[in-house]
Amino acid sequence: MSDAGLPPRVQRFITTHIDSLEKLEVLLLLRAHPGREWTASSVSLELRITEPSAAARLTDLTASKLLVSDGGAVSVYRFSPASSEDAQAVTELAAVYGARRVTVISFIFSRPLDKVRGFAEAFVLKKDKDGGNG
Repeated sequence: MSDAGLPPRVQRFITTHIDSLEKLEVLLLLRAHPGREWTASSVSLELRITEPSAAARLTDLTASKLLVSDGGAVSVYRFSPASSEDAQAVTELAAVYGARRVTVISFIFSRPLDKVRGFAEAFVLKKDKDGGNG
């Protein structure tokens, strides 16, 4: 386990694919029912989120090659990671999330702060080497 208390594979997967708790919940819902086809409406009802939000998460996860969609008038989605590495990472993430939910949530929410800090540090004014004011 790493400093965050999560296996490195899970940390990498979250860092690469998961930017919100809602996206994680959508992914794990579809993973839990691999043979079922889901619409944004059915996901929104199951997770009690808005349909536009469910649609956005489903689209993002499809773009990440974690879901497949039929591309019909009303898109239907299934859990189907393109790589075995991602499939294993999602399985491991589901197990860790079941056992250490708060740790996973904390890791997800800590990530944007790292990005904000990095962005803010880019604007920190540094003193000139020759002692000038700039």
